[in-house]
Amino acid sequence: MKTIRITEKIKNKIQTIAAVMTMMFAFGTAAHASTCFTSYGSWANYPLSQAATGKFQVTFDATPSAASINGTMGLSFGAASGYTNLAAIVRFNETGTIDARNSTVFAAAAKIPYSAGTKYHFILDVNAVAHTYTAYVMIGSVQATIGTNFAFRSEQASTSSLNNLGAVDTIGNVSVCNAALAPSAVAPSITSQPVSKTVIAGNTASFTVAAAGTAPMTFQWKKNGVAISGATSSAYSTPAETTTDNNARFTVAASNSAGSSTSDAATLTVSAATHLLSCTTSSLNFGSVNVSSNSTKTVMFTNAGNSTITVSNLTVSGAGFNAGGISSGLILTPGQTASLTATFAPSGSGSVTGSVSVASNATNSPDSISLSGTGVAVVNHSVGLSWLPSTSKVMGYNAYSSQQSGGPYAKLTSTPLAATSYSDSTVQGGTTYYFVVTSVDSSNTESGYSGEVSALVP
Repeated sequence: MKTIRITEKIKNKIQTIAAVMTMMFAFGTAAHASTCFTSYGSWANYPLSQAATGKFQVTFDATPSAASINGTMGLSFGAASGYTNLAAIVRFNETGTIDARNSTVFAAAAKIPYSAGTKYHFILDVNAVAHTYTAYVMIGSVQATIGTNFAFRSEQASTSSLNNLGAVDTIGNVSVCNAALAPSAVAPSITSQPVSKTVIAGNTASFTVAAAGTAPMTFQWKKNGVAISGATSSAYSTPAETTTDNNARFTVAASNSAGSSTSDAATLTVSAATHLLSCTTSSLNFGSVNVSSNSTKTVMFTNAGNSTITVSNLTVSGAGFNAGGISSGLILTPGQTASLTATFAPSGSGSVTGSVSVASNATNSPDSISLSGTGVAVVNHSVGLSWLPSTSKVMGYNAYSSQQSGGPYAKLTSTPLAATSYSDSTVQGGTTYYFVVTSVDSSNTESGYSGEVSALVP
């Protein structure tokens, strides 16, 4: 059996060839428009679309192969072959958390753990003039800050141009995809402030805000300075309000990778709900109404409160009384009116009392109206008239009446009467009538009125 020994020199050559092959694969992948490259223990690089200077943003996705690798990703000028080539650096460290390089040390604003096989979206906002950068990572839909205004790695403290994304992993492997170069993110600015609202207790209030700046942008609404759970969009609607929220102040902060901006406060005014139903009268008197006839009167109901009134029932009592126009289920908005029509149709003579009641959710419910009226038995009356015949030759006579002395008079006869008498059966009891007569000749010429006579119908 032969033993094959690889000398250190040959081993180093093999490692060098492997590294070159990995780099060739990475560049070859980029050349073929693929957006992913992977480091398996040696440096892999991806050239940016151009050399970036001034303020700019680089984003990429990175996926660790395990929960405790040593994967480093950073920006350099030219392909990176060592850690010192990198200026702005983020890392999956061996302790299972994410950090970034600040000049001579790695640090993080908070402990950010990572998991094997999970894709993480990194955002590097770079200021190459100031030689600083701010690093973020998206944990699901939440943007976490790794470090703010970290200094370039000390060996690259004066670098002002970067054109490459490099990665290396000495434990496990890290896959980097979707690298993109964009102008530096613009911090949000509020372009439309939330507006103060006035609502009635039991209703909701809605607030909106508009902000300009680089997407993605997140929002957080606050009530009296306290963050509202789940209120993370540009619009917010409150739950049904109570008077305890009167004068509450609502603000919203718009945030992105470049910063945040807080809106002016919008004040919520909550008025107590009032339910009041008013009507134009509390009693109706129909007076005397002939039996088998009827009399109708109207009452106006108005929602005099600031909240919706719903009618639940309409009840009428008293013989001969009825009502309509308002029924169960009728809804009246504030200020809206409805007509109730009450009718008295006596079936017999005599005084009658009753009521009509409107029940609702109003605080003064039920709203009742007393009803009264007198049924009067029908009595037929008539007044008999007679007069002396005209001394002139006439063809007939016309009879006239009025309820006012001296007229105006209403003609009672449709055609001239041949007789010198007439009976008026249209008269009503308790009324005084005034009568006159005229004569009509053969040429249909009518004389002036006779002397007036009166009759009081009992």
